[in-house]
Parts: sequence; structure tokens; C-alpha cells
Amino acid sequence: MQPRPYASLLLITDSRDTAAHFAAFLPADRFAPELNVCSPLEAGYVLGETAYDVVVIDDSVPSDAATDLAASAAENGVSGVLLLADGARFEAASRYADQHGFMTLQSPVDPSLLKQSLGMMATISHRMHALESRAASLQKKMDELRIVDRAKLLLIQRFKMTEKQAHRFIEKTAMDRCVTRRAVAETIIRTYDI
Repeated sequence: MQPRPYASLLLITDSRDTAAHFAAFLPADRFAPELNVCSPLEAGYVLGETAYDVVVIDDSVPSDAATDLAASAAENGVSGVLLLADGARFEAASRYADQHGFMTLQSPVDPSLLKQSLGMMATISHRMHALESRAASLQKKMDELRIVDRAKLLLIQRFKMTEKQAHRFIEKTAMDRCVTRRAVAETIIRTYDI
């Protein structure tokens, strides 16, 4: 599986210096060219409107707001949430992170550790999106099989066909009409399901 060329990142900060530092720091080959930055006050709205691969909350955000934002982002499907916490609040933030599914690093953070952490989070996000897509595809196939099987059962009950004959009838009708097996099955169910 090839990683996507870019991962989207949202930085939640109260510090303009942090935003400038991140803009210069992020590897251009891994993260989208523009860094999305918002304040803690805007974060709830921004997270509700746009999906991000990685959310970073820096230590300029007050402690309670930072942990609440991190927990909310993690619970709402953001794949990678990283809270940067200074030494005084790092232990409490780490315990909270364990309970709510996000990652913490003690700030100031070594730049190579931060780059590695962001890269891993972007990769995990990509893999989660791929798994979600695969799960949706499998669910769609399962739904189609369930509908086709229901239609076959109706044909067997109503017209005394064998399972093989019912299957062949649905297949042939779908080919003759240039529609999917599901469409044929749904028509059979609407017509004969009493």
C-alpha cells in the first residue's frame, strides 16, 4: 500500500510563533503544502466541518481545553491526534490520553521525534481510511448477497424453482436488461414479497 502523497494536518494553537515554526518544519513531501491553523475557540467548528488526517494541539492551549479538544477529535474519527504538553501537565495529559485514544509528547519536543510521530500518524490515518473503504465495500457486497438470496428464496417459493434455476434466472435477467443482479433482485422482492 502506497502512502498518499499528502496528509492533511490541523494545528490548534494560540501562538503565532508555533504556527510559523510548524509551517517551516513540516516535510513538504508528506503534508499538504498549506498548514491549517486555528485557535482553540475555532477548533470545534473547524473539526466539525473538515476531516483531517492529523490534528496537533500545542502547549499554548490551556490544559483543560487542550485535553477536551484532543479527546473530542479522537472520538470523532480523526485518525491521529497529538497533544503537546509541557512538563508540568504532561503526566496528567498522558493518563487522559490513554483513556481517550490520542497521543501525547512532552514539549519542547525533539524535532526528529516530532517528525517521526507525525509521519507515523499520517501513515496510520492512511491505513485506517483504506480499511474503512474496504469495510464499506464488503458491507455493500454483503447487502447485495442478502438481497439476491432473498429474491432467490421468493422465486423458489413462488415458482418452485431450484436454487440453481433461481440464480440463473437472476443472472440472465440482469445480463439481458443490462442492469445489476441487485436491481433484478430488488424488482423480484417488490413484486413477489407479500
